[in-house]
Amino acid sequence: MTLTCQLSKLIQKDFSALWTCKQRGETIEVSTPYMLPDSTLFSVFITMRKGRFIVCDGGNIMEILSEYCPLPNDEIRAAVNGFAARFEIKQCVSAIKKKLFFIDSDNRKELGSLVFDLANFATTATNALIAPNYDETDIEPDKRFKAKADAFLRSVTPEGMKLKGHEIKEVPGVNFSGVIRSNSCVWLIAYVSGSNPTLFRNSIGVTKMNFEHAWETPIAKPLGGSRLLGGTIPFINTEASGYQPPKLKWQLEMLRESSHGTLVNWSDRDRLPELLLSSSHPLSKVSIP
Repeated sequence: MTLTCQLSKLIQKDFSALWTCKQRGETIEVSTPYMLPDSTLFSVFITMRKGRFIVCDGGNIMEILSEYCPLPNDEIRAAVNGFAARFEIKQCVSAIKKKLFFIDSDNRKELGSLVFDLANFATTATNALIAPNYDETDIEPDKRFKAKADAFLRSVTPEGMKLKGHEIKEVPGVNFSGVIRSNSCVWLIAYVSGSNPTLFRNSIGVTKMNFEHAWETPIAKPLGGSRLLGGTIPFINTEASGYQPPKLKWQLEMLRESSHGTLVNWSDRDRLPELLLSSSHPLSKVSIP
């Protein structure tokens, strides 16, 4: 069989299928085929300001370095700044104190080149700083999910709200996966995962118990017509091997009840921000299948 360049069209078609796009207000998020050391695909965020196209990493580069690079923070910053200078990548700090890397141009025809340059910088810098010390087989799947979910929570916490530590004084003795506060409400988030159905059931059981306890504390009691507890949100790892809905039907329904009607699947994670922006009263009635 003689190979011809027609074969390249098949390769191009498969490669192109890896590019996806989501509209996020005035910004678009483009998932690229370029893979980071944690086996996630690198996304860029494209917006326009004052006639210039801006291609940004959304803070993902520093998040993955902070999570997996074993070097001290000052050494990480020095190393990644060196890569940024070499690739001529600009830097800034967002309104929520996230370090962003970006590249810009006023020429629409250069947009593809901007995306390529930023993705090349991201993969080169992260692989250089992480790959020699990173062995994915040594990282448990639930820990990989936690890293992705933590990064997602940081990225969607609305302006004016704060993502706090995992334990709060109002619910002593319980560690939550995330605690998001506004001036008037607190949302408690728990990751539900497991590498097999038994471990997944255990995770459901612990989350159910913790949420039921939270709803019995004073923050769940109306005070002056409102309550401090905005909601309890189980974040379901639908990518886990143990997530087998036919075997978990009644357990998930019990979890929904203990969460006052709220379940958020990882596959539906883009719905989480609207829950956080809802007022405390309707939040407990929202249901996401």
